[in-house]
Amino acid sequence: MPAYQRQHNETENQTNSSTSSNSGQSTAQEQLGNQQIIDIIRAKNNPTGQRELNPNKNGIVFMGLNEFAHDESRALNRYNRGAGGAISALPQQKQDHIKRGGVEFDLRTEAGAASYVATLGLPDQLAIQVAEFLFGAGNEARDELAQFVRILSEAEMGERKIDRMVLSGHSVGSQIWGDHNGTVKFTDLDKLIELFPKAMGQVQHLFMSACYSGGERGMQTYQGMFENIQSVWAYHDSSPGTWSGAMGHMERWETATESGKDASGVDPSLANGIRKAKNVSTWNVTDGYQGDKPMNLHEIQRFLTEQEGMFQSHYTGETLVESPQSGPLRQYYAMVQRALNHSDADGDLQSRMSVRRDVTIRLLYYTLISGKFNAHYQDVLARDYASAGVSLPDFSSLNRREALEHIEANSSALGGTQALDLLQRGLRNLSNDVIPTGWV
Repeated sequence: MPAYQRQHNETENQTNSSTSSNSGQSTAQEQLGNQQIIDIIRAKNNPTGQRELNPNKNGIVFMGLNEFAHDESRALNRYNRGAGGAISALPQQKQDHIKRGGVEFDLRTEAGAASYVATLGLPDQLAIQVAEFLFGAGNEARDELAQFVRILSEAEMGERKIDRMVLSGHSVGSQIWGDHNGTVKFTDLDKLIELFPKAMGQVQHLFMSACYSGGERGMQTYQGMFENIQSVWAYHDSSPGTWSGAMGHMERWETATESGKDASGVDPSLANGIRKAKNVSTWNVTDGYQGDKPMNLHEIQRFLTEQEGMFQSHYTGETLVESPQSGPLRQYYAMVQRALNHSDADGDLQSRMSVRRDVTIRLLYYTLISGKFNAHYQDVLARDYASAGVSLPDFSSLNRREALEHIEANSSALGGTQALDLLQRGLRNLSNDVIPTGWV
């Protein structure tokens, strides 16, 4: 975030806090946003003003979206037991719902989001903005974000200190998501930094337990997001699973980032002897970026050019993926990620590589996404196929070649239908708006 924007937000939040503390409620003229949310905040919110620091609230802040996030949380709590443990935002049993003070809030509604935020003691206008953020967040991620917001609000209001943060989930480098769960985009994190500049500005050590979250450009992104960051641990390639290396990596990172230790102790060698140690990238204020073997951008682009035929063969279905975790297309995907994260990549290359990244990861996991496509769009497909008099196949049982052949053979019969549009943009073109990244 540009420095002038952060300063503006800090000033705005300080003004909100002062106004709320002095008058109890902001005037209607000062309250901007969704009218229903404004009305609920006006009726229910009780700003506390700045709070005293609670010495017991200084643990590692953790947000995890995967099914084993609870195990990672318990491990971090154990590793850091002597210094506050871990405070976590975790998947809930009921998606997009959160309980607080014995009350359950439905975060899918303006009323639920606003009523929950009204329990956090934030200044009125900030409470309105936070409620709008939660309500507008992606489906099935609101419950984790609501917990995360509560933690950040405590730090913003002076009750908690945040010096270490861990974010865990699947990733392609622009977002984090969980199995059968929602997605938190990096733009969501940007918004939270705008809303809670004091809280996020406290973070000194960041651990990104997520695939392709590292690389030089990724590290530059985190330095821009967290103004007082001292070190970052991430992955320039795939990251280990919870029980296949992640918790071992976290334990060594926790030890290296204990209070009083020099940030230069955070480097890739800490992971030696643990699975996927070679995929670790780090950055610290002393040594800068350390990670994957250096390659100049020309080498990367030459590799991608040479492998374009291989990519097209997979895209057309001529060649099928044998394993999403290995093989030439996986190597190609890793190189696309390196191009994206290269410090010399210009805006045009980043734009092209972002598109190629998103298509390639869907090719690698085509078997998985075709099944989810089949289930998610079943009603529309059944309706339009019946109307056209065409037999509806089970797309989860068709490989990519067979699916493309089916779409081509039936495009005339299905012409003008929503089903054909979904098939062409989804299974053929692998578009983000039909095949969400969270399906991968």
